[in-house]
Amino acid sequence: MPRVRHCVIRVDGEVHEGLYDDLIAVEVSERVGEPSSFALQVGIYKKQQGGWTRLDETSAADGGFAPWQRITVAASFDDSPDVLIDGYVAGVGPRFEPVEADSYVLVWGYDASYAMDLDEKVVAWPDKKYSDIATELFQAYGLDPTVVDTQVVQDQTKELLIQRGTDWQFLKELARRVGFDVFVRGGAGYFRPAELSRTPQKDLAVHVGTLGTNVTWFEPRVVGDLPTKIAMARANPLTKAIEKVEVSESPLRALGERAGDALREGRQIPAQPVALAAPEPLVTDQAMEALATGIRRRNDWIVTGEGELDGTLYGRALRADGVVLIKGAGQSFSGRYYVTEVTHRITPAGYTQRFKVTRNGLGVQGDEPFQGADAEPGEPAGNDERVEVRGAGREVAP
Repeated sequence: MPRVRHCVIRVDGEVHEGLYDDLIAVEVSERVGEPSSFALQVGIYKKQQGGWTRLDETSAADGGFAPWQRITVAASFDDSPDVLIDGYVAGVGPRFEPVEADSYVLVWGYDASYAMDLDEKVVAWPDKKYSDIATELFQAYGLDPTVVDTQVVQDQTKELLIQRGTDWQFLKELARRVGFDVFVRGGAGYFRPAELSRTPQKDLAVHVGTLGTNVTWFEPRVVGDLPTKIAMARANPLTKAIEKVEVSESPLRALGERAGDALREGRQIPAQPVALAAPEPLVTDQAMEALATGIRRRNDWIVTGEGELDGTLYGRALRADGVVLIKGAGQSFSGRYYVTEVTHRITPAGYTQRFKVTRNGLGVQGDEPFQGADAEPGEPAGNDERVEVRGAGREVAP
């Protein structure tokens, strides 16, 4: 693939050189909070003796594709390609065009969380923290857990936590309650809040000159109506007293100079809008505070944006679940952002990266380590958690 120094695709742990001759496009979407996905567009041709290449073969060695094959995609500009995804084929679909040579097969799939979203069940989780549950569920699928302690134990004598649905659906619900991210990378599972203090990745540059610009387009937006004080109340079943919890301080590091409350200063409107959250069957102050803090985390993200990056000019893979500096977007929209999604598209014509970002404030803070036009970052975020995968075998995780 021209313009991409390394693009490596393994099927069931093996590289098949013949695949590259027919490869039309590769697309990988890396996401936080949702399964990452991939799609391979591969040319197919009519055989002289009848049938079609890749559609009639039953094994990867012969060029065939089938559900549950393991697919690993790596791409980079150095001698150590970054793994973009390690997952399983979910479906295979050919398209037969009027011109035979334009026909192709589309192969798509997801990361290892795909296996966690198949079996619906009803399970009781007595006397467990959310983080304990996340650890057990990841380990049940052979994934190495990276989990932040959620501290609150769900006492079964007061509240029995019941799972109704797939393991992945249940994990997503637990993460939503406490404002955590849940995702899978290679053979590892993550359940934690956004890590906003990591070393930024290489800068995204918007209109900073012909030599320095690497962003094709960027569209940020800010909203000012997200409540920043979360209140919760319940009646104690024993004392009948009304117990209240309020969370108004952000638990996250500020990425911008002015948060939501600062945008309303001096206006004749609520300085800090309040959201009244239903306590659900929560029975302790600690549990109510954990839920309110989770809502406060989610309401922090007042700025969102999306754009497209020229991967060839950028010279590396932008990664989700990392921090990046955007420059050239003006004083309000330049600065630190948290990356929530990146879609890598690699074709013979080039390498593009569509990205989604968010931040919890407007404005440059003044301490951003912006890089020069020719600078290479020493340790971009993601290298400290480089995706490690098994080199061979049919399974993502043992």
